[in-house]
Amino acid sequence: MRRTISAALACLIVALHSAGAASRYVIYNDIFSHWHVFAGVVATVREHIDPRPDLLWMSERDPASISTSRHKEPPFGLQEWLGDTPGAPALQDWTHVEFPRSPEQAEEEADITGAMRAALTWGPVDVLICVSPELDPYKSCAYAAKYLKAKRVIALIHRGTFVTTHSWFLQMEGAGGGQVPVHLLALVPHVVTSANHTLKGSRPIHWATMVAPYRSPQPCEAKACMEGFVVQGSMRYRSGNPRDGFIRDYDSLFKQMQADRGSGAVTVKILGRGNAHDLNLPPALEPRVAYYGGIPFPEYWELIDKSYALVPFHGTPQYYTVRCSSTVLASLTTCVPLIANDELLAAYHMFRKEHVYYQAPGESEMDVMKRVMALPERELLAKRAAVCRLRDEQLRRGAGVIKELARGAVDAGAAAAERAARTSDTKA
Repeated sequence: MRRTISAALACLIVALHSAGAASRYVIYNDIFSHWHVFAGVVATVREHIDPRPDLLWMSERDPASISTSRHKEPPFGLQEWLGDTPGAPALQDWTHVEFPRSPEQAEEEADITGAMRAALTWGPVDVLICVSPELDPYKSCAYAAKYLKAKRVIALIHRGTFVTTHSWFLQMEGAGGGQVPVHLLALVPHVVTSANHTLKGSRPIHWATMVAPYRSPQPCEAKACMEGFVVQGSMRYRSGNPRDGFIRDYDSLFKQMQADRGSGAVTVKILGRGNAHDLNLPPALEPRVAYYGGIPFPEYWELIDKSYALVPFHGTPQYYTVRCSSTVLASLTTCVPLIANDELLAAYHMFRKEHVYYQAPGESEMDVMKRVMALPERELLAKRAAVCRLRDEQLRRGAGVIKELARGAVDAGAAAAERAARTSDTKA
């Protein structure tokens, strides 16, 4: 009897090992951007679902002018932020796929098939999570699903209006020619509402707000380490036309700062890729405004960590209707509170007044900034602690949503292992 049980256990172990030999989760950043979103998915899956998912990222190069890849590792200190420092075992989980394309070649003409087939040599995988596929001109998530033999795909959507009933990523072909189930996931609730409108309610969409927590080597645990406020976000124009203004309202910021004078004048850090010259910063404000562009993530988050609060200064209503604000994600990443009005709280309804510095109707951002600077230390630290708790709640919730979407694939693998074990037990 003992030998029979031992044989059954051995077969179960072998079956489970075989079922787990293929990757359970692969996270793919479809575009050479949105690294903070990619990092959020990585951190959520690692912490709550699978400690060692495979991580896939893309870049492109001109084969005529570049003989070797410029991208030996992901940009902006991404791996350092995620804790994948030299010598870390998790560095083995990263795979880079590069699409060779000449400047004269259209994006859709690049050799995606050859690049993906050469890079994606493992599989099958249970779950492939593609980040921002609606912004991917190469449609490369479909190639990843095919060559990784993905059992199902989760498409993490950034912009709701870019998803329609004809979106290419809603139908993906598997390795055997059949259709791969695709689940839609948005970062925030109002993107779900937007996508539901363009999809005409034809497909279910879920949401999960995910960030990769930043933990400072020197945490800010006193009011003395807080200096100034942060306005962050890439310096992009609303419509590509400079006359239409930036997606952050720097003009309003500068006007409020010019009206704020005296010994307790507010200082501001502006973070984001762009050109400082384009800010048109009034000379009188130069001593009070510092600009940081294109810096690594650890330095970026450290500057926020050592600030009183993040101030959105959104220059477009799209952040409340069709897309997610990186400023909101930055607050959760660092636990530094937002200054938030009713419009922001309505759109990002997971935030409540306990998590933000509330901007009441009739108040300006400057009014709130001055009020925050006067708060006692215990209130400032309590607010940060509340944001940290909210972040942890959202990561657990997001992991639960992903596990629910992936349950069919994961359960199928476990069931196969159990069936194999039962068969071996019967034979023994």
